[in-house]
Amino acid sequence: MSVSETNNNAQFTSSVTNSVNSESSSKAFKESANSSRFSKPRTNARGRRGLTNRGRGGRANRDSRHSTIRNEEVPLQNAIITVKRVTRVVKGGKRMRFAAMVVVGDKAGRVGFGLKKGLDYQDAVNKAIKQAEKRLVKISLNENRSVSFPVFLKFKSVKIFLKPAPVGTGLIAGGFLRPVLELAGIENVYSKLIGSRDKIAGVQAAFKALARYSGTIN
Repeated sequence: MSVSETNNNAQFTSSVTNSVNSESSSKAFKESANSSRFSKPRTNARGRRGLTNRGRGGRANRDSRHSTIRNEEVPLQNAIITVKRVTRVVKGGKRMRFAAMVVVGDKAGRVGFGLKKGLDYQDAVNKAIKQAEKRLVKISLNENRSVSFPVFLKFKSVKIFLKPAPVGTGLIAGGFLRPVLELAGIENVYSKLIGSRDKIAGVQAAFKALARYSGTIN
């Protein structure tokens, strides 16, 4: 075999090897590109792409913290004091609505009242409940589940008197005053109402008296 034939064979072998290597490298590149293209993107716990709940300000942390606070709260109970129909004279005639007064409380020292008007009975009651939940009074009770000291208060034409009572006395109260004291968590108390028997003014006077045991209205 001559020297020229040997050189030709060597060149052919090297070209075949280079083509095989290039084909294998291109095939590996395509496979890696396809795998990266169809791979699952990185998501967080809420399923959003590229978002993480790092740090103290994450939304998931805030939601869990608020849910814990809500679960610790005692559910509020409500009592409807009065619902009456009211009318207002306008240019086109008379407009009839309903006025409702509702008292809410957890029987553990938190109690509030709401007075709202609505187009119908249920609308007025729902509005009054929402207002009462925003205006809660936190009162402190003694070991007998009674008030700490006597209070005598006059509001408008209503005079109200509250006095501590020992265990076993019960609620010495009646009418619209009894549900207010029950929802406040008071179990033993002496009470007396003097003057007007209007329910709206009486409930407002009762909350003025209960505010003496807390000092603030939320």
